[in-house]
Amino acid sequence: MSTRLFAVFFVAMMFPLTATSQASKFELNGSTLIYDTSSASNEQEQEITWEDVDELDALLKSEQSIKEIELNSAGGDVDAAFYMADLIIDYELDTNVNGTCESACTLMLLAGERRTVERGSWVGFHQSYWDAPYIQGYFERNKDSKGWSNAFEFASWMYEDTQREVLRNLQYFVERGVDAGFAIKTMKATSDDMWYPRRKELEAAGVIVE
Repeated sequence: MSTRLFAVFFVAMMFPLTATSQASKFELNGSTLIYDTSSASNEQEQEITWEDVDELDALLKSEQSIKEIELNSAGGDVDAAFYMADLIIDYELDTNVNGTCESACTLMLLAGERRTVERGSWVGFHQSYWDAPYIQGYFERNKDSKGWSNAFEFASWMYEDTQREVLRNLQYFVERGVDAGFAIKTMKATSDDMWYPRRKELEAAGVIVE
């Protein structure tokens, strides 16, 4: 064996590359998969991303022992969170909050068969939002493919899309057994605010299910 090949072999033996070691947001602890977005080394990745979707999909396919996903996240990409929620539902996992579960993270919490929140943890809801620079960029990137000749046509599409998103969220909450009145209240907090219901309210509304 050459010196170079031996060095590669030695490093691989000492530091085996596994799915969980390469994705710092995930850690497998027995039958519990811990998902902590704050543990990402890159600050810009300390949120729910589409890369996390791929990682979760791979982990659930390779680790048949996973029965629960433990959440600690301030949110992130809503569509990515919905996709991860669908995976949680499909694998019939339980969910548990240990720390904070805010914004898009709550979609993942509601995906659990059994849903629990550790004492001292927080579950936060608010309206989704697009900031002005993102809206401008989205328009510029998609105006040709979508056929928007001006900002007014884009605004008309965005108005319809916003209504579809609100309806999707409400339908999902009700589908997961959450009280409809509570689901409406989750959308009252503005994008720069957060509503943290107390434990009794989460239990009464069907968010916590033990």
